Amino acid sequence: MDDPTEGNTTEPSGTMGDSESATEPATDTTADATATGTTTEAATTTDDTSTTTDDATTTTDGTSSTTDDTTTGVGTTGDTDECQAPATQPPCDEAGDDIFKAIGLNCSGDKATAIPIKNPVITAPDTSSYRVATHFGTAKDPMDPNQWAWAPKEGSRFLVIGSGTFPNLEGDGGLVEQDGQDTQPNGNPGELMQLPGVMHHEVGSNNGAGGTPFMNCDGVHDCSDTIANQWNGIGAGVAYDVFYMSFDLEVPQGTHGYLLDFAYFTEEWPNYVGDSVNDMLIVWSTSETFTGNVTFIDEQPLTVTALDPYMTILPGDPLLAGTGFPGDGEGAATGWYTAKGSAAPGETFTIAISVFDLGDNVWDTVGIIDKFRWDCMGCVPNEVDSCGIIPQ
Repeated sequence: MDDPTEGNTTEPSGTMGDSESATEPATDTTADATATGTTTEAATTTDDTSTTTDDATTTTDGTSSTTDDTTTGVGTTGDTDECQAPATQPPCDEAGDDIFKAIGLNCSGDKATAIPIKNPVITAPDTSSYRVATHFGTAKDPMDPNQWAWAPKEGSRFLVIGSGTFPNLEGDGGLVEQDGQDTQPNGNPGELMQLPGVMHHEVGSNNGAGGTPFMNCDGVHDCSDTIANQWNGIGAGVAYDVFYMSFDLEVPQGTHGYLLDFAYFTEEWPNYVGDSVNDMLIVWSTSETFTGNVTFIDEQPLTVTALDPYMTILPGDPLLAGTGFPGDGEGAATGWYTAKGSAAPGETFTIAISVFDLGDNVWDTVGIIDKFRWDCMGCVPNEVDSCGIIPQ
């Protein structure tokens, strides 16, 4: 479906400094209006001159600014280099279950019209832990009853990942779950004492000593310093039912960042807020401009405890119909947000995405991921706390 955010702008309400992160609410679905395997391997002020089609943003390493949806792609980076991100990026997710194409990646090898990737990895032996779907749940958009509430941000499908198991898709490609259907473990890796793949929970700022989030990244650990306490301060420090994927990207010349849309659902809210049961959704970057977690809502990482104030789609909300999360006073969601990260023109770096149970293998968490795109202006690493935007 068409992206209703086109032409709408949401700006952060603060000022950022170096190597920083923030999240802004996306404003383009019913949910926004309300809250608004196997391992496989293969091979700000933005000034886009064509159109500003702002998505609300989670900023990692960024200035507080309006960020253009870089599918417009024409413009400058603040220096003399022309942004070579795709001017147009036709979706390629009409059919099939390719999880990379579902989020806007690897449609072709043509860098003028697509975002090719290298070394794609999926570590999820239990393939019921993810689905490429046309919609999630049965709720319709109150503003447009002809549209699904949880629908793709681009193209016709998006990626749904979880720490439980999903049923087969409906005839129309939708993912519909009964209440409590997710409360069972999957067959993915478990009892992990460390984060999977390229991710690390240890603090990475101040050259690995921590204490100065987003400054002087050590290039290995979490330079946002947001995961460590959630992992083994509040959380139990043991991950179960781990879905993990990663891919390598070559940044176009004149391009300084990227954006990716996400939403977070969990059965653990509100019963396990502040508890060692503290499921996580993480998007991780290994860019030379910033290494670490890039997904935040108002400075908070995506865990049950950290997001307690931002669970704005609550038990019983009609928007949760058919998602498996509406019943018995537990289960909630955040609405859509956009992760915004920085990158260096011409570099090759890795993005990794994971969702997992922390401290148990019963109560489950789901993430929706869609619409990866380049951001010509990107964001400037920042030396102050992220401004963030509280969901509206």
